[in-house]
Amino acid sequence: MKALFICDEKEEWNLLRNIFHAHFSKMELVCVLKGEDALNTLTFDGPFGMIILECGIKSDNPTELAESIFDQTGPRPLLFVGTPTMVKDRVKEAFFNEHEMVTIYNKPYQAEGLVSSIQDAIEWAKQEEFESNIVELEPDNFLPLKLRNFYLYDSVPFDVYVELTKTKFIKAIAANKKYTQSNIQDFQKRNIKYLYLEKNEHLNFLENSIKKISMALAQSSGDFKKKSQTMVAGVLVLHQYLRDVGISESVKELTDRIIKAMSDVAEYHTSIEDLILTFPMEHGDLAEQAVLKGTLGMYITKAMGWRSDLTNNKIGLAAILHDAFLEREEWSTITYEDHPDLDYLSPEQKEAFLFHPKRAAEMANQFSHLAEVDFIILEHHELPDGNGFPRGINASKITKISALFILVNNYIIQLVINGLTSSSLKNISLAFATIYNVGSFKEPFQTLQKDLKRR
Repeated sequence: MKALFICDEKEEWNLLRNIFHAHFSKMELVCVLKGEDALNTLTFDGPFGMIILECGIKSDNPTELAESIFDQTGPRPLLFVGTPTMVKDRVKEAFFNEHEMVTIYNKPYQAEGLVSSIQDAIEWAKQEEFESNIVELEPDNFLPLKLRNFYLYDSVPFDVYVELTKTKFIKAIAANKKYTQSNIQDFQKRNIKYLYLEKNEHLNFLENSIKKISMALAQSSGDFKKKSQTMVAGVLVLHQYLRDVGISESVKELTDRIIKAMSDVAEYHTSIEDLILTFPMEHGDLAEQAVLKGTLGMYITKAMGWRSDLTNNKIGLAAILHDAFLEREEWSTITYEDHPDLDYLSPEQKEAFLFHPKRAAEMANQFSHLAEVDFIILEHHELPDGNGFPRGINASKITKISALFILVNNYIIQLVINGLTSSSLKNISLAFATIYNVGSFKEPFQTLQKDLKRR
């Protein structure tokens, strides 16, 4: 186990080091001068079983720094040290009372008292299994799962881990142990996006999730908000399964159920504004975007008089698959080849981004009952003026169904960037008028615009 001491007086470093050397020789003490160094150290040199924070530190407010540490690492033993006056002035009582593992040591230093306080913190850490849960694992034997997948359950039949370093993991969820949504939200607050499972368990988790979501959609009633949330959970699992495993019969079955649910939601709503403003957008991630794009696309086809189930199915499958192979969530807002955000990507990342429509199109071909979806997906980054990719074709050469999907794709992306509000709906539509009111885009755009003007 390691301990971290945050103090801008290096003389105190030596005092603490001597105490650790004499009384806690198996524990490494790492010393840093300020909060920024502490947060970096916690990220790259962990894990740390306990934190010691000098309240007189000049660069940071100690309570705010402690809150930042807990946001990043989760609550763990933290010892505030300082004179009684300094502690009273700089340690918020509410923070101290909220966390039972937070304690205070009043200066001046006395070896016996300080050793006792550190010992209590170490015992608390051991009790909470910080140390015993840290394991060295071969990373090739583990696969990541997006954190949001775990909202589907309240326990899982295997151990789940958080990555600390490339080879060190700490157990986040014990096998068959109940957890709550707030536990998952705690990971989210610490900016943890993935939890890790052993490969075979990873596959079992995904297959169980597919069955659970398929059953929920089959039994879903008229609660369209809940139906949308279930579809989002389904797309999340499908994307993971398609990237890690590929196509299976259960994947095809869940895909069909999600497409049918999209159609039900599109039929239910009587305006685009109602459809979008009642959608449960919480994160703006790829799964939520996919469901909203598919639903809006089907609504517009209905308004245009395209009532073919086959057309709806094509729009739905394109919505589910088109960004399934994006490596990073934030890349979803890059909509053209010369987008400035591409300048910040490595050559390998840029190539992966530019190639993702082709990978998704190849996957679409395995849904043999829905022909031509691959062309919609391949063209979803084309633009009316010909400045899109991969082929750079313009509005006169893009098919009408591809044009509809491109319009919907870019409209939803702008809504995610600007927020799902009535004003955003109309402002984005007005901005799109000079771009999309042309060629194959004209009818779907005018249908969108006309519907928005009804409100």
